[in-house]
Amino acid sequence: MPRQAPYLALADVLRTRVLAGEWGVGARLPSRARLAEEYGVGRNVVQRAVDLLVVDGLLEGRAGSGTYVRSPRERLRLVRSRHRERTGGRPRGAEARERG
Repeated sequence: MPRQAPYLALADVLRTRVLAGEWGVGARLPSRARLAEEYGVGRNVVQRAVDLLVVDGLLEGRAGSGTYVRSPRERLRLVRSRHRERTGGRPRGAEARERG
């Protein structure tokens, strides 16, 4: 069984700490250097782990300031329009196709 990439393992640990409330919403995470030292990994590993959590919406980076815990994103429910299924596009798509 292949070993998990170090940045994925670190992302899991950081995610667990955030979700456990160790760092609350708006809290600043320790520096990359400090996290790298704490976990015995390189700064590049910390950067990739943090980048993953930013993409996931758990953290946000602020230029020149650091990385902070984000407030949870509201999940949006997408509803597919039956009109699109029937016409094959936007509501006026059929009309536009007829006009050329």
